[in-house]
Amino acid sequence: MTEVHHEDVAAYALGLLEGDERDAFERHLLGCRICSAEVDSFAAMGELIRGVHPDDLLPQPPDPQVESLLVRRAAAERRRRSLHRAFMTAAACVLVAAGVYLGFNATVGSGPDPDSIHSPARALLMTGKTYSVTDPATGVSGVVGLEDKGWGTHVALELKGVKGPLQCRLMAVGDDGRSEVVASWGVPEKGYGVPGAPDPLLLHGATSLPQDDINHFTIQTFDGRTLATVPV
Repeated sequence: MTEVHHEDVAAYALGLLEGDERDAFERHLLGCRICSAEVDSFAAMGELIRGVHPDDLLPQPPDPQVESLLVRRAAAERRRRSLHRAFMTAAACVLVAAGVYLGFNATVGSGPDPDSIHSPARALLMTGKTYSVTDPATGVSGVVGLEDKGWGTHVALELKGVKGPLQCRLMAVGDDGRSEVVASWGVPEKGYGVPGAPDPLLLHGATSLPQDDINHFTIQTFDGRTLATVPV
């Protein structure tokens, strides 16, 4: 007796069962509603597959015209990318050359020393409350600009008449004698605000002391020498 499996429904619908297997499965269909229903769904697929020749499933060589078109498009894309890279390289060279030219002009021209420019400091010196001093002994002059903040005081400094090399700091001293470092910096040998280097040093910093509690500022070297004292 031929054994029948429910899984044979696809083979039956596609016409793959022969002889006794086919007869046995047809007798099985008479009493199995599940397989009968599935046969109908596989039957449509069987009609489609019967129209396909096995040779049609083998890989086919590409159409020469299509292949030629794809090759031409790939070559055009490579040329486009090459031109794009060449353009970007040329543009980069132009930018580098422009930077060198501008840097050379800034060096030999009459523009300010980049080390002396600090926009936040300049803005604070223009809008904040300012105090200035020139020390007759050292020749150092300074202008301090102050701005109240919720955390303390924003401080700007303009410094002239100092030559290096030096390491300096700006100290804020409160009415109670407490002191804090506002900022520190190095002075190059050419200096700031002196013959040959007329541009001042501009910088800004901060202290936790409220503006109303500040007594004065001290500009001093790291070894403790006072260059100028700015009363507030």
